[in-house]
Amino acid sequence: MREYPISEDTILMLRNIKCGRNVLDMGTGSGIIAIECAKRGSNVSAVDIDEIAVNKLRERVKKENLKINVIKSDLFENVNGKFDTIIFNPPYLPGNAQNILDLQWAGGGKYGDRIIIHFLKEANKFLNERGEIYIILSSFNRRKKIKEMRYDFELIDKMKLSFHEIFLYRLKWKSI
Repeated sequence: MREYPISEDTILMLRNIKCGRNVLDMGTGSGIIAIECAKRGSNVSAVDIDEIAVNKLRERVKKENLKINVIKSDLFENVNGKFDTIIFNPPYLPGNAQNILDLQWAGGGKYGDRIIIHFLKEANKFLNERGEIYIILSSFNRRKKIKEMRYDFELIDKMKLSFHEIFLYRLKWKSI
């Protein structure tokens, strides 16, 4: 399978997220979260690094007559604008991606959080003043280190899986 399948983490997000007026679905994969937000009336931009996933989602958007701006981008590289909601189901497992398909799950490095940390360093620049981020973290990630970043972290939900636990957080940028 080329696209990241709808798994427990996707279901956890779909069950809990609130789509704002303007939504960025980072690492959209199959686009299921972007599609759900568009159906709820949000203006949606869906981003993925995988050109094949982007093209498949563009075809689906056209076929279903949805209004989703589908962008090929390595994180925020080709993203413009500000968003009320940024949703990211990142590659959060330890490992080093050898190819584009590995990026569906391997978040980089020993703790699987290299991409997450890089994302969070940039994400605030794309948030509206009262914007929020929904993100999945794993028990493998250095959550204590990640929580030291300049965001307020609110645990929304969690799920125990066979070999680790995943956590859905809502983040807001901390003003100084």
